[in-house]
Amino acid sequence: MSFKETDFTGLMGYLKGLLATQKDPILFREMVSKLVEFYEQLPVYPGIVNMCLGQAQKVVEVAEVKKGQKVFLSTSDGYLSGTVEESYNGKISLKDVFVASDSKTIEVDVNKISKVVVINENVVKELWPSLVFDKE
Repeated sequence: MSFKETDFTGLMGYLKGLLATQKDPILFREMVSKLVEFYEQLPVYPGIVNMCLGQAQKVVEVAEVKKGQKVFLSTSDGYLSGTVEESYNGKISLKDVFVASDSKTIEVDVNKISKVVVINENVVKELWPSLVFDKE
């Protein structure tokens, strides 16, 4: 059996779809985390993991959220997630909040930066140059 004949390709397809469609970086991270969690629970059943991933998130009405639920919200200002503490008078109170802004540009005071991470786009070429083929 080749790799393409296994259920692992479904997990890769899920990740590719997530990359192509999920604009909320917080929800993206959560769904990748769910993939890892499900795979750790069911390591020999990637097909079942893929099926569970398709059912792991659901869109609900704002009025349906309940205290203690972890929610992911899209707003005109960006994306946020947190745990519902209370829902009242047309408002939701959240704790443990993460925010991702949709701002196109931002200025950052370098004195407030504690860590900078960059992605090495040439890592395969540097570590395994014999595996890099020209795309024609």
